Amino acid sequence: MKSSDQQNSLVHFRFGFVLLLTLVVMALDVRSKFLSDFRYYVESALYPVLVFADSPHSVGKMMSTQFKSHSELIKENEQLSTENFMQRANTLRLKDLEDENQALRKLLNSPVRQNIKRLFAEVVDVDPDPYLSRVTVNRGTSSDVYEGMPVITDKGLVGQVMEANYSFSRVLLLTDPNCQIPVIDSRSSVRAICIGSGSHAEIIINNVPRTADIKEGDMLLTSGIGGVYPKGYPVAIVTSVGISDSQPFAAIKARPLVETDKMRYVLMFGTSSDTPDAEEYALQAKQMTDDKTILHQKKVKDLIDTLSVKKNDKNRNAEKKEDKKSNVGGTND
Repeated sequence: MKSSDQQNSLVHFRFGFVLLLTLVVMALDVRSKFLSDFRYYVESALYPVLVFADSPHSVGKMMSTQFKSHSELIKENEQLSTENFMQRANTLRLKDLEDENQALRKLLNSPVRQNIKRLFAEVVDVDPDPYLSRVTVNRGTSSDVYEGMPVITDKGLVGQVMEANYSFSRVLLLTDPNCQIPVIDSRSSVRAICIGSGSHAEIIINNVPRTADIKEGDMLLTSGIGGVYPKGYPVAIVTSVGISDSQPFAAIKARPLVETDKMRYVLMFGTSSDTPDAEEYALQAKQMTDDKTILHQKKVKDLIDTLSVKKNDKNRNAEKKEDKKSNVGGTND
């Protein structure tokens, strides 16, 4: 019993000594940081052991991430393939509509519209003036960019090129106070002019009679008037229509579909250089008109000839009837 008690006492004494030593070392380390170098070397020496011990967890996490990324890539690839298929189908439909449009324009003696050239550009700079809404893109005259060239995104109209240099161009945004765009209400076909307000989230439609059929939520499209912006591109959504009995015009505000302060890429489009110019189109229209006039004259001439032949046949028949009557009369005598 005495030996066991001595052993227990020794164990308790050791435990107390180690505990006290630990507390003293911790207190000294907190105050003087004298064990920081020692800890650094110990951790450096044990780092390979820690990496090896953590390797199963790291490998499992990496495999899980790889499988997840692989499945996400497969899903995204399937989605893009579906969208690509739909876009190709739409392209085929648009090609058919384009051919039909050209045929109808030929029947109406209207010049066929020029082909559209599209240029992809990136916004590289923004005008620092808070009262102006203008950006710079990395396309210039070297890419056949010209002043007045319309600029859009996948959501709607952005504006037009106001200055074209060799390697870059400045774009006047539709929210700039100096920008005016002819628009048309997609629901009621009311035409108007929208003007930038200087704010990225608002444009103003001025000089619209208060009796005009424009309501909140209406979509405003480019009307094509003026020849700068092609017809049918989305511009803005009407957000408010203010009508006052003391004012002859309505106070209409709209929200642009394109967030011009957040866009990064734009699409610039204009007439292709390999298409006939305006004079050639005028000659084509004149030629088609002359052909139609000649055809009309030929139809009139054929109609006159047909009527003349019928009249001659009628006169001959009448003469034959008179001859028969005279012959019958002579026989009776």
